[in-house]
Amino acid sequence: MTAPNDWLAAVERDGGVIAATPPDRLALDVPTCPGWTVHDLIVHLGGVHRWAATFLTEGPDSTNRFAPFEDDAPAGGAVTAWYRDRLDHLLAELRRHAPDAPARAFTGRATAGFWMRRQAHETAVHRWDLENSWNAALAVDSVLAGDGIEEWAQVFAGRFLARGPGLPDALVGRTVHVHGTDREDAEWTVTLGRESLALERGHAKGDAALRGTTSDLYLALWRRVPVADLETFGDRALVPALLDAVQVT
Repeated sequence: MTAPNDWLAAVERDGGVIAATPPDRLALDVPTCPGWTVHDLIVHLGGVHRWAATFLTEGPDSTNRFAPFEDDAPAGGAVTAWYRDRLDHLLAELRRHAPDAPARAFTGRATAGFWMRRQAHETAVHRWDLENSWNAALAVDSVLAGDGIEEWAQVFAGRFLARGPGLPDALVGRTVHVHGTDREDAEWTVTLGRESLALERGHAKGDAALRGTTSDLYLALWRRVPVADLETFGDRALVPALLDAVQVT
């Protein structure tokens, strides 16, 4: 289980890696975020940190609806100090709140813990994107990755499915078993609904199975690692069809 202190530690750790980006790498392309350079990625993440911190600063009755904004981000090497300021502000704001304190989020009523978790995963995935741009991406911590698999299913998949036509009839009711090979407790079964996914922990047989390290499973759901790079069993078309429908990026 991932605790709020683990999420905060992850934000600080992965954010610190991003803040330490060498200036000579800022112009590199980010293959997993098409059209972005490393500089663009850092600016985006700094804007997301400020967006999250604003929700917390304004409290549970916040009317904050604006998208992350980055119009004051500097060009060139100064962007890392700009990012560090936003990271430090986010961490201070997160630490100012108890995890169960009421808050508001883009999903509606939430808690401060929602933002601790969301920012931990936002930062982890983009840290991986950044390092991958120069072929040096370290795996995501296994426990954090397992929590991220659950967040993907519980928060993001349903949000994206509800925006569009939902899952095709042929996918509704199908099941995917997700099996992390690096931890005994890293197993989940996902049942597909038209506008949401149901997630259960534990071993079970699904219509399809996806096996790999917990980090690779997590990154595959976020469309960073190709599903073809993992072991698949059963209906091999099911997982790609699910990811095509969810389109989380």
